[in-house]
Order: sequence, then C-alpha cells, then structure tokens
Amino acid sequence: MAASLLLTALALPAANVAGSSAATGDSQEATSYLVVFRGGVGSEAAKELVARAGGTITSDMTKQIGVAVATSSVAGFAEALRASGKVADAAENLRFKGMPGAQDHLGETLPGGGPEPSMDSFEPFQWDMRQIRTEQAHAIQAGSRLVNVGILDSGIDGDHVDFTDTDGSNVDCVRGRDFVLTAGPSPLGTPDPCEDNQFHGTHVAGTVGARANGVGIVGVAPNVTLVPIKVCDASGYCYAGSVIEGITYSGDIQLDVINMSFYVDDNEFLGSTEFKCSNDPVQKTIRHAVERAIQYARNQGVTPVAALGNSDTDLAHPFEDQGVHNNCEVVPAETQGVIGTMATGPGQEKAFYSNYGVGATDVAAPGGNSRSGSGEFPGPCGVQVLSTFPGNIYVCIQGTSMASPHTAGVAALIISQYGTVGADGDVKMPPQKVEAYLQGTTVDIGLNGYDECFGHGRIDALKAVTHDTRTVRAVTPFCPEYAE
Repeated sequence: MAASLLLTALALPAANVAGSSAATGDSQEATSYLVVFRGGVGSEAAKELVARAGGTITSDMTKQIGVAVATSSVAGFAEALRASGKVADAAENLRFKGMPGAQDHLGETLPGGGPEPSMDSFEPFQWDMRQIRTEQAHAIQAGSRLVNVGILDSGIDGDHVDFTDTDGSNVDCVRGRDFVLTAGPSPLGTPDPCEDNQFHGTHVAGTVGARANGVGIVGVAPNVTLVPIKVCDASGYCYAGSVIEGITYSGDIQLDVINMSFYVDDNEFLGSTEFKCSNDPVQKTIRHAVERAIQYARNQGVTPVAALGNSDTDLAHPFEDQGVHNNCEVVPAETQGVIGTMATGPGQEKAFYSNYGVGATDVAAPGGNSRSGSGEFPGPCGVQVLSTFPGNIYVCIQGTSMASPHTAGVAALIISQYGTVGADGDVKMPPQKVEAYLQGTTVDIGLNGYDECFGHGRIDALKAVTHDTRTVRAVTPFCPEYAE
C-alpha cells in the first residue's frame, strides 16, 4: 500500500498577518493589500484613492467586483484607506497555505503506463469512481469539450499523457492563467499555467478529467476541457489576492465549473487560518472580497465547488473556547453560492479528517480514508485516491481536496447533458440549476434526508446524468459525530 498523505492533502495555513498600527507616513517594507471599494467607485477613482494613501494598484478588479490588490511601503496604508467613505474594507493581503509543499508529500508514485488494448491500466484501482458509478454514467454522458472546468490550484502538467487523446489535449493552456506571480507577493512558481508549481493541481485535474485513452486512469468527466488557473505557489501557499483574481477571471471567461481544493489544514489549530472571522479586520476583508468574487463568477454562469477542510471540525459549531465562533467561516467552502464537499471513505463512511456541519456540508464525495479498516480494495492505493502527478506518473492521496474534484466532475457531466448550447457555441446552465440537479440526484447516506455529516447525500454520476431524483438509501456507517 502507498504511504499516506494524511491531513496535509488540503492545506497547512500560515498565521494571520496583522496590519501595521504605525502612524501613517512611516516607511516600511513594501506590502500587498486587499482593498474592497464601495459601490460606484470606478477604476480611475480607485487608483487616485490608493495613490493618495501612498500605494499602487497591482491588480485591478474594480470593474468586475469592486476589489483591487495594491502595494505600499507606507505604514498605516490600510487605516488611511478605511478612513475614506469610498472604501468598505482594506487589510494586508493574508496568505494561507492551501496545500502541502512538495516536501510534505509522502505518497508512493506509480510509473506511467503504456497504452493498454482495452482498459486504462490503473482503472481497476479507482474504487472512488466505482463508488459514484462513473463507468455507467459514461455510457450516457462522458462530458462535452464545450464544457470548461477551471482548476484553481497550483497549475496542471499539460504534457501529462493522461490528458491527451487522438484529438489532442483537453488542457486549455491558452486560456490558462497564473495569478501567483501577478496578483500575489510570492516569487515561488512559474508563470506557465501548464507547468504545475508542485503536484496538487495535476492530481485534482486528473480526478476531474483524465482521458479514457488506454493509459493510467479515467476521470469523472474525461471529455471536458480543463483550464489551469494558478492561485497557489510552489510551497503550497495561496495568497488571498491570487485566489480572488483567479475566481474573478473564471467569471471573466465564463467557465462552467471551478474546483477549489485549497485552504487550511493545520496540525496546530491555533496556528492556522482555517476560519476567517468577521470581527477581525483582516479576515473580514478577505471574506468580503471572496464573497464578491464568487457572486460575480456565479452571475457569469460559473458553478463553484470547494473542499470543506481536513481538521474534523463541525463547522456549524467550531471551537468557541478557542476564540472561533459562528461569525467565523472556512473560505471559500462556506462562502454563499459555493458547493461545499466533505470526504467519504470506501465504505461511504465519513473520512476521519473531513470537516462537516449543518449549513456547510452540501454533498459528500469519495476522498479516501486510511482509518476505514477496509480490506476490500487491494492494489497500490488501497483506500486512498489514485490520480495523475507531474511527469507521467500517478500518486495515491486522501483528503477533501480529492473529494471536491469528484463533485466538480459530476457538475460538469450535468452541464454536458442538460446545458443549452448558445450562439457562441458554449454549453451553459445556470449555477442554481446545476446545484439543484446535483443535490437532487445524490444517494442518501447517514441519517434520512439532509444531515450535518453528509449534507444532501453522496454524489452519484449515473443518477446525475439521468436526472434520477428518486430517493435512494444506501447502508453506511453513521457519522461518529451524530452521537456527540
């Protein structure tokens, strides 16, 4: 069995960076800031306000969402902006570690396989795909190339053999973008969206859309187009400015689905930034800007999907004794309009690490569970999720990072099957309708109906592409948290 990449499959956050309290006008090292403007403030007015406070706008999203990323070496820059009646929020550009760095990766790698005559060589090891019945779904709908799925992550290895078929690659490098080096302060990474900054984005992308080409694995929606949008650097940090820019860009180019398998997962809770709290001015600014970006993307037809996190936390009742209250949220998973996904193991049980909670959990999807004790899944991955890795190899990882792209893939299948082809040739389906189709075709596990652990139920690709809304119950261990 492959070694486990346990709690780090989603994120290891950095501590919050507090804004300076020094008097305005004092010099300090150049710092990146998020600025959220009030309605009616245009690009030129925003530039003037920022310049007057001693800064420069480096990423302008005022037209789309009224947000900008700015840099300044003036202490008290954020305070000066917040004093303006035209600024809703301003704070230092908080970073959070959205995924493990390469040094954190412990999973065994499998060599890339040559073409097999009839089956992708590692497909027998994909228990996760069997759980959600992708093979049966593909007989009806395997995804349309007109459906575009944005992978907001560390990039995608566009040369990986499992993204190529006789009709070419399904990774769109032309529309791919890097917002790590352009919208965030990190120098770690490359500007090429089709060169993975580490490995996480390629693994996620394979789960969504690895081709059925006789090599390696098969993704949930193997025929869709994947668009790499870099928001996380080589060390696994995802700066807020980069993330907000990436979400906004997904709306600009009107992607159909975006997957966000990044944010917090820290072994030391108080050292993490898993929760963004509205009573903290820095965290409030992050939340405000992300909310605007998500709403803008949804208005452009984007269905956002995100991982709930790996700290085994009831997000409806977080650790109040440690200063985390219900005014605190995991971002972007708990942001309104995002489909939050928790992780199950091979027996459809709650994965030991997965976050959950009433109002936070929308659906459940396979993410792996090394504590399942199941002996029914022999092979190199056992109860972890097998997917692509840069360099034509494959790795076994578990986490809600792995669950979320299953949900994004099923959403892409729904749009491929039921979306409408517009005059521009794109297939479109309103996000509200995609969400309704997705939640209405799940398999009910755990307690009857919606519950805190599994939400509306475990996703099912076959039920989704046939829009089978009949209630189906599956025997599954109860979520351990029910007894608490």
